[in-house]
Amino acid sequence: MKPLDDIMKRFEEIAAQEKPIRLINAYRGIPIAYDSSIVTINQGYVALKAHPYQATCMALEGKTHVQSDLLPEVYRAKAVAVDVLKSQAILTEFTGAGTTVGHRMNVRVQPREPIDAEIYDGEHRIPGKLADISPGGLGVFTFATYIYGDLTFQKGIKVFIDFRLPTSEPMIRCQGRITSMVHQPGTFLHRLGVQIIANSTTDPMLHQYVAVRQEEILDELKRI
Repeated sequence: MKPLDDIMKRFEEIAAQEKPIRLINAYRGIPIAYDSSIVTINQGYVALKAHPYQATCMALEGKTHVQSDLLPEVYRAKAVAVDVLKSQAILTEFTGAGTTVGHRMNVRVQPREPIDAEIYDGEHRIPGKLADISPGGLGVFTFATYIYGDLTFQKGIKVFIDFRLPTSEPMIRCQGRITSMVHQPGTFLHRLGVQIIANSTTDPMLHQYVAVRQEEILDELKRI
């Protein structure tokens, strides 16, 4: 049996048992995951009735991830047609994405307004902007290679990050370790991922900001 035929057979079994499937998207760093029901299956296409938030996210992203106990793994799917008003979508081009949803369910909110940040490793300081924030990690955009010619930092090193959040007056200093460094091809832009070391002073401020921003983002999603 061809891989596509096998996947479609799995979806037919789910539909026959009238079981829901879980769709997973993200909006501004917030996981959006709701159950949906299969309407029809035809020649590699699966039509679904989805939650309104999910339909909006699929329309914006043009894709989703599909999860079910009756599927051997999580599948990435292309959303080729989405009717946001009716909360319906047609999915196709299913490809395996592993057995777990992994980081896709982590909340990493994107700031509403740019937040300046400075990264310091004990010797070098580079400016940047916070790309996203979670209680356990930060993403930082930097053009340091344009300014200084090289990034100077390496994956795995410990750094301090200084920034000020809109929800707190004092400057926040977080200590963490660089876990990822991604270069945007054709530009001087790098995105650094930093895993934060727990701190009883700064953790409550990060949790407060993430909670406030998450509520704002979900309100924004409702209005789309």
